[in-house]
Amino acid sequence: MLMAFVVVAATFAHAVLGTGLIFAEESRSVVHQSVRQAGSGLIAAGSVYGISSSAEWIDTIIIPIGLTAGSEPIDINTVSIRLVGSAHREEIYRNDPLIGVFPEYGHWSVGERINSDDNHLLEPGESYILCITPMNRQDCSPSRTFALEIKPAGSVALRVERTVPGCITPLTRLE
Repeated sequence: MLMAFVVVAATFAHAVLGTGLIFAEESRSVVHQSVRQAGSGLIAAGSVYGISSSAEWIDTIIIPIGLTAGSEPIDINTVSIRLVGSAHREEIYRNDPLIGVFPEYGHWSVGERINSDDNHLLEPGESYILCITPMNRQDCSPSRTFALEIKPAGSVALRVERTVPGCITPLTRLE
């Protein structure tokens, strides 16, 4: 009887320890994946400007982006951009072609690459100047606030919130 009890207890202990080890390994994997995602971030690498053809609204938003210290390169082809304001939310689509062109309405492009090679990877020490031309510019009018959410695939989004000043000029700095 005592022998049966010891065998059952040992089997139970082995099952519990095995389950605990599997759970610990899965937890460690989740932590490593989260650290990897958090370390792959973007920053606004300078001032944000609006280009306008009228005093009614900003037509195109110009924002330089770079990588945070120690982050992994980001394939610019995997980036998605949203404009969020009090009046609406809008998905801004990637322009085709992506590099070196001014985007059409509802699209974004990379207007210029600084310290960059010819690939589509944003790497440490490089900056990309994004040109974002929303279709709906209601939240880009004087005294309105909007946010741009720039999100690489598998990473956290960069959220840049700006307020359009009361007076719009052809080139307006957005604070």
